[in-house]
Amino acid sequence: MRPLGDNKVSRLLNLITDPCGAELTHGYGMTTEGIVQRFNRFITPVATSETAFAFLFSPCNQQNNTAIYQKLAVGAGVPTTVGSGGPGEAFFENNADVVAPLAACIQVLYTGKLVDRKGYIGVCQLSARSGIDIAVGNTDLPTLLSYCQQVSPVPSHAVELKWSPSIKNFTAQNGVAESDASWAENMMMVVAVGVNPSDFVVKFTGVYEYVPKFTLGQPAPRATMSVPPNVGSHIVSTLDRMGVWWHNLGDAAGAAFRLGASAAYGIGQVARTARAYGSTAAQLGRAAVPLLALAG
Repeated sequence: MRPLGDNKVSRLLNLITDPCGAELTHGYGMTTEGIVQRFNRFITPVATSETAFAFLFSPCNQQNNTAIYQKLAVGAGVPTTVGSGGPGEAFFENNADVVAPLAACIQVLYTGKLVDRKGYIGVCQLSARSGIDIAVGNTDLPTLLSYCQQVSPVPSHAVELKWSPSIKNFTAQNGVAESDASWAENMMMVVAVGVNPSDFVVKFTGVYEYVPKFTLGQPAPRATMSVPPNVGSHIVSTLDRMGVWWHNLGDAAGAAFRLGASAAYGIGQVARTARAYGSTAAQLGRAAVPLLALAG
């Protein structure tokens, strides 16, 4: 995909839509600019007789070792749930005072034999509060699959699900990822049924901005972050106008992928109107409208 532009807003949009490969850039989630890094974590579900699995990933929750929830079950049986740390969590616990998520995704790769590929897989964006209810509840996984916005037979290519941030992630709230406020943010869920969970590898990617712990000796940054008016609304509305940008599952996602270059070009045109952001916010909103025609 073509770059979305050369200012901060466009670079951040590019990072959100391509967490694994885009150039790193600062966000608007803290009261100062911090250090930006990309972290990965790989999980292979260790299953015996289970025939279904689900993963929930809350990029905003980097505390208490519960950013990722894994659920395994046999058919419609009551699932077991295990919580674990997200990508980079151990690093943040030891080295960061403040953390804010910028972009994240889940990639699910089938690694079994072609002739053994079977079952269905679904992807879902949901609020963190709803996701936690699912994570700690006993809802069977076939029912969870019906909650997904897109369901398809398990493909041979990696299924990718990208995090869609909320407006709150662009409001310079210091410590947004380390407080109970994280419950108000969005998270991701992927569900597969009728499968052998051990035939999959799941990759979690998170791009985070953080401020190092004061005790590490680095001078404390001065809290001076100024967030442009309505920047969160414009970023979120632009993502909405892109249509199916957040997953690659099913026919709609395939069509969106084929239109990706055109959509990216359209977003770049929008972003370039925001170089003098304060005086052109209205232009940004109007220029984003053509994205409906580009991405569906």
